[in-house]
Order: sequence, then C-alpha cells, then structure tokens
Amino acid sequence: MELATQRVNYRLFEKADFDLFYAVFSDKEIMRYAWIDEILSREKMLAFFEDFLSVGHMPNKNNSYAFAAFSRGNGRFAGFADIQLHSHNENGGCGEIGYFLMQEFWGKGYATEFAGAMTDFGFESLKLHKVCARCNANNLKSENIMKKLGMTKEGELRKVRYKGGSWDDEKYYGILREEWLARRQQATL
Repeated sequence: MELATQRVNYRLFEKADFDLFYAVFSDKEIMRYAWIDEILSREKMLAFFEDFLSVGHMPNKNNSYAFAAFSRGNGRFAGFADIQLHSHNENGGCGEIGYFLMQEFWGKGYATEFAGAMTDFGFESLKLHKVCARCNANNLKSENIMKKLGMTKEGELRKVRYKGGSWDDEKYYGILREEWLARRQQATL
C-alpha cells in the first residue's frame, strides 16, 4: 500500500526497513516527547519493529497502518507516520494518528504533511468517522499541527506521561468526518 503527498511518498514498513525504523526510535531527540523512551538495544527494537509490520493491506499487530515516509525530492527517509484503529466497523470508527520525523526534516512543514496524510487516509480509505491525536503537553509544535488540521481540543489528561524524571500532561485532539469534509470543501472554494 502506498500513499503520496506533495513532498512525500509513503509505503507500509517492510522487514528490510529495520535500520530505518531503528533510526527513528533510537534517536533521543526524536523520542523527546513520545510515550516511550528511545530504544537502544537492537534486540529489543526488533521485537518492537515486528509488531509494526503489516501483512498485505491489513493492519499490523498494533491494529495500525505504519508507513515509512520518503522525500519525493531526494528519496531520503523522512520518518514514520501511522494511524492506529481504536474501533472500526461498517459505520465508521475512530483512528489515532502519530508521526516522527528525522531531524533533517524538522521545521519545514513535513510533520503537518505527515499528519494530514494519515488523517486523509483515515477518512478516505478507512472510512472512519473520527480521527484523533495526542501529544505531550510540552510539545507545542505537535499541538499546533493538530490545530492546523482543524482538530478540536477535547481534553487534557493530567500527569500521564513520564519523561525526563517527571510526569507530564497529555493533550487530546480530534476531528470528525463532517468537519474534515467541510474543511476540504472550503479549501476548494
């Protein structure tokens, strides 16, 4: 399964992509605001990685679609983007997007492009009725991405993420299918 946006090509992670996956999840700065700390053991990383591999066009063991993202300009690996299905049936469902960029792509709008691609995939291909995202309350850049996508802040969980020796709050955002459709329609006017 492949997707494309203006500057990025996406494809599901494959077994041969272990080193790319490792480059993301072993980088302390990339993982700064993530739920988990960086994983430095290649052995531990392999077990983690295998859970993100899909079989055909089906979701992986985490019930998500995890994409390796590559710059269309130079073909370089740009990062990780996924959507995890929390619920899914013939009437829709809810999916949560996530994204991690290699540092060379920071500050250039790629995270917004990744998040937009996963949101569009959730509504267009998976026919979800809601897409959501969460971030560490200290990660203002990620929160701004959610706002740019038209997501509404739905809540803040107090002291649920343990990072750097302290507990951090988490912000939760979401967008409904009808809101997403209205934004798309407005963009074409």
